[in-house]
Amino acid sequence: MPPSQQAVETRPAPPGRVLGRTRHYEYEWDTTPGRLRVARLVLVLGILLAGGVAAYATNARVDATRDIADHLEPLNNNVTTLYQSLADADATVAAGYLSGGVEPNEVRARYDRDVVTATANLAQASTQASGEVVTTNRIADITTQLPVYTGLVERARANNRQGLAVGAAYLRRASDLMQNSILPAAAELQRRQAARLADTYQRAGSVPVVALVAGGASLVGLIWVQVFLFQRTHRVFNIGLLAASGAVLAGLVWWTVAGMVSASFLTSSHRHSQSVSDALGPAQIAALQARAVESLELVNREGATSEPDFDARMQLLAQSDGAGGALGAARQFATDHQGQVLVQAAVDDARDYATAHREVRRLDDVGDYTKAVDAAVDTQKASAATAFDRLNSALNAAVKHELEVFRSDIGRAQGWLTGLPTGIGGLAIGAAVGVALGVRQRLEEYR
Repeated sequence: MPPSQQAVETRPAPPGRVLGRTRHYEYEWDTTPGRLRVARLVLVLGILLAGGVAAYATNARVDATRDIADHLEPLNNNVTTLYQSLADADATVAAGYLSGGVEPNEVRARYDRDVVTATANLAQASTQASGEVVTTNRIADITTQLPVYTGLVERARANNRQGLAVGAAYLRRASDLMQNSILPAAAELQRRQAARLADTYQRAGSVPVVALVAGGASLVGLIWVQVFLFQRTHRVFNIGLLAASGAVLAGLVWWTVAGMVSASFLTSSHRHSQSVSDALGPAQIAALQARAVESLELVNREGATSEPDFDARMQLLAQSDGAGGALGAARQFATDHQGQVLVQAAVDDARDYATAHREVRRLDDVGDYTKAVDAAVDTQKASAATAFDRLNSALNAAVKHELEVFRSDIGRAQGWLTGLPTGIGGLAIGAAVGVALGVRQRLEEYR
């Protein structure tokens, strides 16, 4: 065999080729390059998945918070105002009837204003009901019955101007319709809207565990890859992986801080909303119903018979001198000093009104009906009318304060979430790009 041929036959096979088969180490999963490729794929997909889940969860919270601020709370407030206006109309017209003949202009104006307000809130609630069947039906019931009520009131007034006793019967029928049909429908509306609001608050404040776990797992994976590279290459820094780690960490911190602060303001706003719907609103209704009962006692001359109704309304308002009842609940909801002061003022005024009412009953029970009526409706001196007006004003001031604080808190909750879904998504994409570039840099060293 010629030397040249022997050299050719004995020349060692080139690296990577054994017995005619090519072995590419870089594609085997048990090598460093292969593991890096697997890690890159898993990390990129994991980071994008975590970012998508976090962005979705954050967007859901943004939508729920916006729904509370722009839809559910305004609807809840409309329903509460509707309820209050209807009760105030009934109390006002009953007190005005006691004036005899033509009622005072301010009484008539107040009644007309209540009816207009109730009608306007019915229309607003109807447009905001979003097709919810029971809510729509209750609104329709009130809309149908309100003209019947106002018609009975006008008949009572017309007969009262003529000095006809039948006017009291029309007034009683009107009040029965309001107390037994219209107001219960409004109360059901309020309960349903308060429940919908509470459910949305729960969704808005829920903790997205899946997003947190996915984000944490992505950060752990990034740390593992960098430790792996350090052990194999003894290089500490990889710009792409460091940037990806920073992006994931920044997203987690931003999302956690914004979520916690937003949740805190959500909780506070819900408390102030509940203060109105679950405490101060019912307190207003109880006070107005007590006032209506007081006036009808004198109109129908049935004080002994109706007095338990008055006592029951006052118990709903301020049981045990304000420690219980609606005002007791309002005390529990009041978290700031101003709110506590306003609720305490309402408690004091409720006590004064109960004292003034007892004087009305004393005068009527001893047969001095004219003085009893004066003690009930005369606004020019200390009377049940002036005590009730102070109570009503105190409750209105407390409601106004709670709504103002609610709007401030819900606005802050929204503010902390501004830009968060987009920002989280952007950071996730940036982190995925950082992983791809960082791992590719190390893979090129194995070529």
